[in-house]
Amino acid sequence: MAELQLIVDDVVLKRFPLNKETIFIGRSPNNDIVIDGDSSSSVHARIDLIPSELLEGFTDIFIEDLNSTNGTFVNEKQIKRKQILNFDYIRISYTTFKLISDKTATLARTSVILPE
Repeated sequence: MAELQLIVDDVVLKRFPLNKETIFIGRSPNNDIVIDGDSSSSVHARIDLIPSELLEGFTDIFIEDLNSTNGTFVNEKQIKRKQILNFDYIRISYTTFKLISDKTATLARTSVILPE
């Protein structure tokens, strides 16, 4: 099962299992993952777990910024929506998470089609 690890100074402080199809992150207590602090939006980002179309038993994981004030970052690049892969870092305001998953499809971005 995939999880987000809350990271502070390279130490894992807490683990959040990604055990639903949709997970909300933000300051509001109604979120699945609650971030303390005023620099995150009430509902800051959403994570979607989608069964892979290419590999049976694997999951594609996407994160989407929900029009937050301060943005959502994957590996320090601001994103609107992006697929996240094993060991990617997600930053929401001053909070950093690391994705750990043994079931994400990490195929090469380039494909070669061989003739028959």
